[in-house]
Amino acid sequence: MIIKALLVLIVNLIVYAAFGSFFTLRKEGLRSAGITVAVGFFAYHALFALVCLPIMFTYRPLSLLTLVWSIPCAAVTALAVILYGKRWKAWALDLKKDVIKEKTFWIAVCLITVLSVALTVLAYNFTLDAAYYVASVSTNVDTNMINVYDPFTGSWQDHFELRYAFATYYVNDAVICQLTHLPALVETKSVMSAVVMITVNMLYTFICTYFFDDRRRALLMYALMTAANFMFISIYTTSNFLMTRTYEGKSVVGNISVILLFVLYMLLIKGTDERSIMILLFITCLGTATVSSTANMVIPAGVCILFVPYAFMKKRFGILPKIFVCILPEIVMMLVYVLYVKGYYAIYTFPR
Repeated sequence: MIIKALLVLIVNLIVYAAFGSFFTLRKEGLRSAGITVAVGFFAYHALFALVCLPIMFTYRPLSLLTLVWSIPCAAVTALAVILYGKRWKAWALDLKKDVIKEKTFWIAVCLITVLSVALTVLAYNFTLDAAYYVASVSTNVDTNMINVYDPFTGSWQDHFELRYAFATYYVNDAVICQLTHLPALVETKSVMSAVVMITVNMLYTFICTYFFDDRRRALLMYALMTAANFMFISIYTTSNFLMTRTYEGKSVVGNISVILLFVLYMLLIKGTDERSIMILLFITCLGTATVSSTANMVIPAGVCILFVPYAFMKKRFGILPKIFVCILPEIVMMLVYVLYVKGYYAIYTFPR
């Protein structure tokens, strides 16, 4: 079981890197493992949602989604290997040289990352939300349907609960469970917790090396960022979700999406091609909308706080419509959910 979980973890990271390579390897300034995996994560889940939602809303079984999704997923990964395999190899050789040159830094980063992953995987999580998400994945696998049955009671739901229906992040876990026969608890709490924690630490590493050429200072900053997450455990902080509720969608929004927004802003300030940054920003926003309904408020706020002042400081007012397009997925999801809550419509779990 442990070996299978490790293999699924590695395959996950490879697939995310493959999806991300189509957007990041075209520009020199974007050649970062952390950025590539993080962008690939959201590109993957955005495409997955486009495949999942029509199947779910037409009452088709999970096994059909598993079959249908396997085709584009395998095709995109294979195409990325063909197109970018040589660049991956060159990238790996550059990383190897840097590891040899800066052994202390990379050993410390790896040790801290492994420790963080171990703590989150082994942590006991008893929140109601955590139980709901694991039960949701398990229920979908056991019934071979998609969000039709209530995870807590097992009863047939009259209509889809739209707070969760568009968050297809968990349906992807069910697909992986059906493909690999991993138990839902192992896939969610172990594999996806590790994926999130590794991705976060990759982004932390990029930020630290971005600010400091001196690796001793970069390592100090990295250690302090990690320490802040360990110490800042209170109600509803990003650190709390990262360290104790790692695999939940809110943790992804607060610890991958928001950090990636900041990274893209840094790159834009540095002079990276604006068009490339806007594409990555749109992918991040689109993918985040499929992870958690929390994104509907957090992402538009984060994007506006960072990029709107940039437009005024640099007098780049042409970027404002692009910013609006980037946050449009969250705005649409917000309106869809508000109309549902107000009772204007419902999407039923059976034909009427």
